[in-house]
Amino acid sequence: MKTLARTGAVLSFGFFSVPGLALMAHAHGDTEMGALSIGSLFIGIGVFAGTLLWLMVERIGSKPDAK
Repeated sequence: MKTLARTGAVLSFGFFSVPGLALMAHAHGDTEMGALSIGSLFIGIGVFAGTLLWLMVERIGSKPDAK
Protein backbone atom coordinates (compact mmCIF):
# COMPACT_ATOMS: atom_id res chain seq x y z
CA MET A 1 0.00 0.00 0.00
CA LYS A 2 2.86 2.33 0.84
CA THR A 3 4.43 1.73 -2.58
CA LEU A 4 1.16 2.54 -4.33
CA ALA A 5 0.80 5.79 -2.41
CA ARG A 6 4.42 6.76 -3.17
CA THR A 7 3.79 6.06 -6.84
CA GLY A 8 0.75 8.33 -6.66
CA ALA A 9 2.87 11.10 -5.16
CA VAL A 10 5.44 10.81 -7.96
CA LEU A 11 2.71 10.73 -10.61
CA SER A 12 1.05 13.78 -9.08
CA PHE A 13 4.35 15.63 -9.26
CA GLY A 14 4.83 14.56 -12.86
CA PHE A 15 1.31 15.31 -14.07
CA PHE A 16 1.61 18.91 -12.91
CA SER A 17 5.28 19.54 -13.65
CA VAL A 18 5.40 18.27 -17.24
CA PRO A 19 2.63 20.58 -18.52
CA GLY A 20 4.17 23.43 -16.56
CA LEU A 21 7.54 22.87 -18.19
CA ALA A 22 5.86 22.58 -21.60
CA LEU A 23 4.06 25.89 -21.11
CA MET A 24 7.27 27.59 -20.07
CA ALA A 25 9.17 26.13 -23.04
CA HIS A 26 6.42 27.18 -25.44
CA ALA A 27 6.61 30.81 -24.27
CA HIS A 28 10.39 31.05 -24.66
CA GLY A 29 10.48 34.42 -26.45
CA ASP A 30 7.01 35.75 -25.76
CA THR A 31 6.59 39.19 -24.24
CA GLU A 32 3.40 38.14 -22.46
CA MET A 33 3.94 36.67 -19.05
CA GLY A 34 0.74 34.58 -19.04
CA ALA A 35 2.24 31.29 -20.19
CA LEU A 36 5.29 31.72 -17.97
CA SER A 37 3.22 32.45 -14.89
CA ILE A 38 0.77 29.63 -15.52
CA GLY A 39 3.68 27.27 -16.15
CA SER A 40 5.30 28.35 -12.90
CA LEU A 41 1.98 27.85 -11.12
CA PHE A 42 1.69 24.30 -12.47
CA ILE A 43 5.23 23.48 -11.37
CA GLY A 44 4.55 24.93 -7.92
CA ILE A 45 1.38 22.90 -7.56
CA GLY A 46 3.24 19.78 -8.66
CA VAL A 47 5.99 20.29 -6.11
CA PHE A 48 3.49 21.07 -3.35
CA ALA A 49 1.09 18.21 -4.11
CA GLY A 50 3.81 15.61 -4.65
CA THR A 51 5.63 16.54 -1.45
CA LEU A 52 2.42 16.70 0.56
CA LEU A 53 1.31 13.26 -0.59
CA TRP A 54 4.76 11.79 0.06
CA LEU A 55 4.84 13.19 3.61
CA MET A 56 1.31 11.94 4.30
CA VAL A 57 2.35 8.45 3.21
CA GLU A 58 5.38 8.53 5.49
CA ARG A 59 3.33 9.72 8.44
CA ILE A 60 0.42 7.32 7.98
CA GLY A 61 2.60 4.37 6.98
CA SER A 62 4.84 4.47 10.03
CA LYS A 63 3.34 2.87 13.09
CA PRO A 64 4.89 3.40 16.52
CA ASP A 65 6.18 0.34 18.35
CA ALA A 66 3.81 -0.82 21.07
CA LYS A 67 5.51 -1.59 24.40
